[in-house]
Amino acid sequence: MWVKEDWGHSSNIVGVELCQRANVKRLALFHHEPVYDDARIDSILADTLRYEEIRRDAYPDNDVLEVIAAGDGLEVQL
Repeated sequence: MWVKEDWGHSSNIVGVELCQRANVKRLALFHHEPVYDDARIDSILADTLRYEEIRRDAYPDNDVLEVIAAGDGLEVQL
């Protein structure tokens, strides 16, 4: 069993699904597991980008969802 289950956080998969339903323009993955190194975060980002691409056809009128992995010092212009 995953020790941190039900901590109130969502997954990258649910994040993509919610953003696509709402026609959101950008999703920033953040609050990463502290023990993950950059390679692991890059892998999660790659998986998330692939999932977004697979699901894109479900919402053909939407803009393409940009997915990024947030990190220390990231500034996002709104």
